[in-house]
Amino acid sequence: MKNATDLFFEAFANKNRFDILMRLRDKELCAGELQRNLGIEQTNLSHDLKCLLNCKFINVRKDGRRRVYSINHETKELVDEVTGHIKGYEMYLKKCGILKEEENGRI
Repeated sequence: MKNATDLFFEAFANKNRFDILMRLRDKELCAGELQRNLGIEQTNLSHDLKCLLNCKFINVRKDGRRRVYSINHETKELVDEVTGHIKGYEMYLKKCGILKEEENGRI
């Protein structure tokens, strides 16, 4: 079985899941709004929302027939910190030869 660190990064570093967290940073959204904003298939969105819910990164509440998703406070702080680091390292990330090789399938 994978350790907690491996599992955390599998959940948090997935591109679609991180995009969901970014969208929920500033406001609550229902699944339809997330799907329109992100342009991902409904089945993939449902899968990613379930993972984020199971890992307690987000919350859900019912509003009539809709399910409204929100990011929890601790996760919002973490996402804010990560995005700050991304901005600070952006130039280096774009210049990294290893990342370019991996992107081109050479490694």
